[in-house]
Amino acid sequence: MKKFKSVFLFFITSLLIAAIVSGCGDEGIIYNYPVSTAKGVYVLYEGSFGQPTSYDYAFINTDNGSLNANVFQNSNSGMALNSTPDGMLLNGGNLYVVSQGTYGQAGTIYKINPTSNQLISSKNFGTNPYAITGGENGFLYVTNTAADYITILDNNLNITADLIRVGSNPSDIVLYGDYLYVAKQSYTTENSVAIVNKNTYQVSKFFFNTPPVCVTGGENIIYISTYSGKKIYSIIQQFNTIVDSLEMNISEPAIGTIATMDSLTLFVLGVSDTSFSSNIGKRIYKVDTQTRIIDPSFNIVFTGTDDAYGIIYDQIGRKLYVANSKGGSANGEVRVYDQSGNLLNIFPDIGGKFPKKMVFKYN
Repeated sequence: MKKFKSVFLFFITSLLIAAIVSGCGDEGIIYNYPVSTAKGVYVLYEGSFGQPTSYDYAFINTDNGSLNANVFQNSNSGMALNSTPDGMLLNGGNLYVVSQGTYGQAGTIYKINPTSNQLISSKNFGTNPYAITGGENGFLYVTNTAADYITILDNNLNITADLIRVGSNPSDIVLYGDYLYVAKQSYTTENSVAIVNKNTYQVSKFFFNTPPVCVTGGENIIYISTYSGKKIYSIIQQFNTIVDSLEMNISEPAIGTIATMDSLTLFVLGVSDTSFSSNIGKRIYKVDTQTRIIDPSFNIVFTGTDDAYGIIYDQIGRKLYVANSKGGSANGEVRVYDQSGNLLNIFPDIGGKFPKKMVFKYN
């Protein structure tokens, strides 16, 4: 069963999954807490709607290869996150998790100690808050995906600005320099990337023929993927000007998440099925933005119920991490690859369903 990108359709689907599917075993999972290792990867999983104990995150210790599952609950006396957590950020010595909550209503942001994983504070706000970014100024920027605005909070979770209109169904958000770049969900009614001045809150937009579903950054460049348009656009961050577009000539009907390897190389998720605005895939591509060549020797392919739902590249460890949702039929897994696409490791059960967002902890 596919994981639908649409929030509303996701909730309906997850209720069906919860009714007919049970998860697999927990062999190899370590349940001790707190997680105090200096280095690792947080893996946030959405879980199944209506099952509060399924909303949580895992932690992969990259020093010894161990995995801790359901870390938040195990570190907070069984307390569960709000439903459908999709945003995660390490910023200013704190870990922040954002949960959408019930469709059309407020969600929740959590401020967590990243060493003990114990809750510091939380706040309900927004309309299905989805993704989060932040910078050295201590402020947090959150998209509200069932609405048309972003919210700005300080690191104590006080709202400093709200209702900054960026267009319907904002999703991914990244901060570079003085600007925020906001993408949209694949089912949006406005195919725009919003650019927000973080100091003045002034908003400008670039419009496309298809939904711009992902924004990510390279060296002074912002990359945008345009779903069924199958093009990657480049914005020079200094001038906020579109300078190039790269067409992905692939068999899949759309492209989704982009992960930056270096200034010239991108990993691109090929979206295998656009029914119900899905944003999961069966293949990951490696493309050189200068030569415009898709590496034919790079071969990360998923088959059967396996799906690439989230991808992230470790710039320090030089490894690609891929979250496999397994279509929601079982707890998800994480696969680790080198830069050439060779499989290095598999964490076959991360403790929950629909893993997507991953964040690196380097110290």
